[in-house]
Amino acid sequence: MKQRTLSRARDPRMDQYVPLIREFAARDSLFHDAVARKIGLHSTDEKVLLVLSEDAMTAGDLVDYTGLTGAAVTALVDRLESLGYVTRERGTLDRRKVTIRAVSAKLREINRIYSGLGDEMQALLSKYDSAEFAAVMDFLGSAAEAMARQTDKLSEKTKPQKAKAG
Repeated sequence: MKQRTLSRARDPRMDQYVPLIREFAARDSLFHDAVARKIGLHSTDEKVLLVLSEDAMTAGDLVDYTGLTGAAVTALVDRLESLGYVTRERGTLDRRKVTIRAVSAKLREINRIYSGLGDEMQALLSKYDSAEFAAVMDFLGSAAEAMARQTDKLSEKTKPQKAKAG
């Protein structure tokens, strides 16, 4: 008896989606690179600042979030701190724990750079009714989660397995 394998048929919409999302991803990356150059930062530094604008994090949290090494995160935070973009705050209970917080005034400077794009995105979103907007938000949220899962898979460090004695 022949064993059947179950596989999902490829959605033909992928032929339209893939080139468009690649273009979007490239444009997004190039935009962030341009913003970073405008403010004198590395593109990774600028992206980490966007993450920190939402909430303060420890260096360990940044390692987990970005997949960078501890040494790379330390160098990144050192650069951002020396330029006045972040502060380090020692924990009151555990002085070893350091929280990195973005400086509000510097974030406002960056937000001004983003204002042109924000205006264009607001005009673009005004074309969609609430149901269409909900679909866009659902897709973007789900796509971000899928990207995070795939990034985690690519970033996993596997330990070599010991050969089993036979």
